[in-house]
Parts: sequence; structure tokens; C-alpha cells
Amino acid sequence: MNSELIKELKHVKVCLVRKELKGEEWEERQQVLQKLEDAVSYLNDCTAKEIEF
Repeated sequence: MNSELIKELKHVKVCLVRKELKGEEWEERQQVLQKLEDAVSYLNDCTAKEIEF
């Protein structure tokens, strides 16, 4: 299940990166992208510890 979640999060990241934004929206997107990357890292860590969601 973790690998499926990671795959979906990466898909969301790609969709966000493709969207052209400016100014405040761009800054908000950068924050969201960082949070998504944090979530992916967390899931990878859980997978290494054999914790499945």
C-alpha cells in the first residue's frame, strides 16, 4: 500500500509542477510541494521499518 500512496503523491507533485502559477500562488505551490515531499519521505521511512498503511 505504501508504494501505491507514494506513486499517487508523486503524480500529484507532477500535476502541480506542470501548472503555471505566479506570485503568491507560486509560493503556496512550493510549500505544498515540500509537504508532499515530506509525506513521500515519511512513507519511505515507514516502509523501511516495515510499517504499512
